[in-house]
Order: sequence, then structure tokens, then C-alpha cells
Amino acid sequence: MAGQGSTARRSRPTTTKCIAAALLAMVVVVAIIVILWLTVRPSKPLRMSVDHATVTGFNFTSGGALNGTFDVTLRAYNRNKRAAVSYGPIEVGVWYDGEFIAGAVVLPGGFDQPPRNETRIDVAAPAVAGALPRGLEAAMKKDRTDGKLPVEVHVRAKAWFRYGMVKTRRYTVRASCSPTVIVFSSPSSFDRVNCHVHI
Repeated sequence: MAGQGSTARRSRPTTTKCIAAALLAMVVVVAIIVILWLTVRPSKPLRMSVDHATVTGFNFTSGGALNGTFDVTLRAYNRNKRAAVSYGPIEVGVWYDGEFIAGAVVLPGGFDQPPRNETRIDVAAPAVAGALPRGLEAAMKKDRTDGKLPVEVHVRAKAWFRYGMVKTRRYTVRASCSPTVIVFSSPSSFDRVNCHVHI
């Protein structure tokens, strides 16, 4: 007899339904990422500046090597109203006419920055070992005689943003602060240099 002992057939999802479900899931994930991106906006909230810069023990050896320590005060500002920032170790380099002349790694343990927070970072960057190109030595000596040494300060660090319990991936933060002018005759006088921050 028809229907006796028969079992109801279970409907199986079609390939079209599977593809549609997968696409819907992808749209939801992308929407969540976009919302988080717009909320945290990691490319916008960070500012950095050089608030002071001096050099001590500035001179050249007979072999053309630079002696001295570049003392730089950085100011990092997290403008974001909601997201905290966690930094890893910060690499600071001092450049002159395209040549790396001094550098240091500061805060090797990194630091955390709450929303709307300013953090001062003191850097003591010793001059690199070894002779500099002769033309560079002559130019720096001339600037020393003129009383002002224009350098570039470059900053590099890994950072990630936290919004409540959500943490973003790690970004590489780069800041270029130029020109940073060191005044030999009046070390206390300095005009703040706002850096270009790129993430």
C-alpha cells in the first residue's frame, strides 16, 4: 500500500543555498570589520612631535667618526576617544642629509596609552660607530660653525589598538619629523616639530 512503511525524505540544501549562506557570512564579517575600523580608525588618532632636541659631546675623531649623543624628547598623543593603544619597543633614528648618524631603541617593554593620553618619551641616541663620508663630515662641521644642525628624526614601532575587549592586529607606526633643527648656541630654545605619522 502506498505510503506504508515509507519514510519522509529530508530536504538537502542545494548548492545555491550553500553559496548564498557563505556569501551572507562573508558580508557579515566584512561589515563587522568595517564598523570596527570606523570606530577605532587606526590611521587617524595618533600624533607625534619632537618637543626638544640637543646634542652633547659633538665632535669628530681624526678618523672621521662622529662622537656625541642626540637627546630627543618625543611626545606621543592618542587622540582617539575610545581606543587605547599598546606600543612595542620604539626605534628612533637620527638622519643627516640622508645618512643615518645616531639611533636607539627606547622603552623595550613598550607602553600602554589610554584614550586621549599624551606620553613623553626621552631618547638618548648615541652616534653610530665608524667614519662618516668625508663630504658629510665637512657639511656637519660647517653647520656646527653656523650654530644650527638640521636633522631628521624617524620613529618606528609596532602598535595595536584596543576597543573594550576587541584588539586589532598589530600595525607598524612610522613617524617622520623633519626638519628638526638643533641650535648649538642656545640648547634650551627649540621649536616643536610635528611629525608625519603613517600607519
